[in-house]
Amino acid sequence: MTTPPEDPRQYTRIGEFRLVVEDWMDDNAVIPDDIRMPGRGEPLSPALKEWAVQFKKKLGAKGWIAPDWPIEYGGGGLTRNHGRIIEEELRRRSLPTLGVSLMHAAAIRAYGTEEQKTTLLASLLRGEVTMVHAFNELGHGSDLSANETSAVRDGDEFLINGRKDQITSLLPPDLVLTLAVTNPDAPPVHRFSVVVVDARASGLVVEAENLLVGGREFRFLFTDVPVTSTQIVGEEGQGIEIAEMMVAIENSGMATFSLDRQEEVERREPKTMGNLL
Repeated sequence: MTTPPEDPRQYTRIGEFRLVVEDWMDDNAVIPDDIRMPGRGEPLSPALKEWAVQFKKKLGAKGWIAPDWPIEYGGGGLTRNHGRIIEEELRRRSLPTLGVSLMHAAAIRAYGTEEQKTTLLASLLRGEVTMVHAFNELGHGSDLSANETSAVRDGDEFLINGRKDQITSLLPPDLVLTLAVTNPDAPPVHRFSVVVVDARASGLVVEAENLLVGGREFRFLFTDVPVTSTQIVGEEGQGIEIAEMMVAIENSGMATFSLDRQEEVERREPKTMGNLL
């Protein structure tokens, strides 16, 4: 259950808003003295991970993880200028990563159903869940079409089997965007789908892959993990298209997402109180 942020209309003057953000950050974006920030290459301590999780929830509850995205989708309903102020104030402070990736949020907003946006995306942008993507498989390098993890239809469900490696997340993952084969007989470009999997789902084992960096990388082992068709992002067979868009954003930022595509996404939404970029 998500909680809507404050009414953004109260922030009409940018100068006043900066003072509001500074005061809020001074009260909330301060790591207690008894929690040490890790050195370069060191893992986050359990105490710092818990602080980061709770701070992310506070930031998300205000709509400040995605300040200029629609309130309905977990954003703040503010302008880009408001968003820049929040980003500047966050950068001024020594804070751990909050684990909210624009590549995940953009994929759900661009391809997800309206229900997925108002529930899944809203929970992500309000800091209530940590999401990772599971594309990598050993021996396949960057070739997404070589992935072998499968999602086979079983009545009203799909059963996922396979293994994903080198899944990076400083915070414990809650949801996994998984690339899996849903139609092995289709051409490679239409063979895959992206499926949202609960990290606590039956049949899914999550293991720390590299203890030298404190569990920053995980492997996911899927054994008959059940998911429903409502957990597929976009259409069946659209997985490679979605995954390639996400990888492009990860490598080069949202500039890879064309203006025409942004406008097309926003036209499909019932209300637009913010922009995709």
